[in-house]
Amino acid sequence: MQCPGQDNRYWSGEAVFELPCPHCGNILEFFKDDSQRTCKQCGHKVLNPKIDFGCASYCPYAEQCMGALPSDLRHGLADLFKERLAIAVRKRLLDQEQTYRLVTTRAEFAEKLCQEEGGNMAAVVAAALLSETEDAPALLTELKAEETLSKEIVQLLSLKPAAHEEENRSAAIFHDACLLGAMSLGLLAGPSGEWLTATGRREAETIKTRINLQPE
Repeated sequence: MQCPGQDNRYWSGEAVFELPCPHCGNILEFFKDDSQRTCKQCGHKVLNPKIDFGCASYCPYAEQCMGALPSDLRHGLADLFKERLAIAVRKRLLDQEQTYRLVTTRAEFAEKLCQEEGGNMAAVVAAALLSETEDAPALLTELKAEETLSKEIVQLLSLKPAAHEEENRSAAIFHDACLLGAMSLGLLAGPSGEWLTATGRREAETIKTRINLQPE
């Protein structure tokens, strides 16, 4: 039996909708039951942010529904919240291109540093995306972020970069990702001796070398 939520006989007028790609801003058209779309402009695969698999905890058809997804998508469901958040941030910063570039660059560094250093990648990347957003707690509530994750994101955002101490790995990574994002876009010359992770320090040197090699 087909999941009623994915059966087009039960669909309303919102069965087809458009959203900007969180990576390049190109408009993507989704059908309600699309698990993902590939952006024709940048090639990035974007998960459907309106698919809510929270029903899997109680729905009698959960096993059939989840089992029907390709294995790579089942493993990629952890990225769904990040995609939804990126789209929400993009909408809020449509008229602030420089700020949007800053937060997405910070998020890229956050992901890279987490891969090398550990830390809670979901929380750190989300905090990086929200680092220039005034209504972060309200947005997290709107997106129905899991409570523990939401608390960690808000805690990271409450720490001013200059006040960070290496008391936990996620805070150190968030600190370095914020500075690296600004350095990469030429908004910060780069502090010396303030990096809290080895990967952050190495990435900073790479950025300095790249900037020095650019023609004046």
